[in-house]
Amino acid sequence: MQESQNSAFLNGTQKTTVYAPGTQVRVTQQIAHRSHVYPITVSGTVLRQERQESGSWYAGNKGHRLWLDRLIIERDDGEKVVLNLDEYTHITVIDGKEPTPGSAPMVTPNIDRAGSLT
Repeated sequence: MQESQNSAFLNGTQKTTVYAPGTQVRVTQQIAHRSHVYPITVSGTVLRQERQESGSWYAGNKGHRLWLDRLIIERDDGEKVVLNLDEYTHITVIDGKEPTPGSAPMVTPNIDRAGSLT
């Protein structure tokens, strides 16, 4: 992946944290809504972490796509959850390997634009 394909948030100087598959995590995200914020918390086991293209038509990066960093986790009940990582995401390791520092891009992007988990 070319550096020009990085999102503005993950430019060459932005530090990235990489979570190993099998790590138990608690992810808290904040969803902004007008004058208040909705905190959402999801816990589960990391399946993988990757970068995927969004289907955004207004993104101005190479290929006219915006690259999003995603964490795919599996909850205790078997539900798979895809989380877009941004500056409002806080991840706590419950059990497993500690995260390692990484650099953008984290991994080769998934070429499945549907984001299939199979």
